[in-house]
Amino acid sequence: MRRHTLIALAAVGAIGLAGCGGDDADPAADMPAETEPAEDALTEDDTAEDDPAEGEPAEEDPAEDGDVVETINVEAGDLYFEGIPDTLPAGTIEIVLDNVGDMPHDVTIEELDDLLVVAAGGGESATGTVTLEPGEYTFYCAVPGHRPQMEVTVTVE
Repeated sequence: MRRHTLIALAAVGAIGLAGCGGDDADPAADMPAETEPAEDALTEDDTAEDDPAEGEPAEEDPAEDGDVVETINVEAGDLYFEGIPDTLPAGTIEIVLDNVGDMPHDVTIEELDDLLVVAAGGGESATGTVTLEPGEYTFYCAVPGHRPQMEVTVTVE
């Protein structure tokens, strides 16, 4: 009987220790980050210098392809957008999203397969870029329930 008890205790101890062992993974990777959608929204035109966690516009190198042709400053509040113009020039557009509300908001473009360009949590700012060809585009907030009040049609010339 004692032998069975010792074997059982050894097995439980081994399982307990195995659960405490590290797997060399970054523990921060298991924790959600509020700015994670903004990182996902980065396009191929973004450079390694971009740091969406800082919430500041990235400085562009004028010698690079995809130079920013216009920067728009968008204010998002609880169920409104301000600062998205009716017309934009064709090319790479930088969008600086300043979320002054309590809820998260984003700028998504329907005609680019619902591309999430930039997102920011309540009280945060973030920057993203997108390259647009001439045409008509629908910019909207993809947070569930926000689109009816947060949608703007933009003509790119």
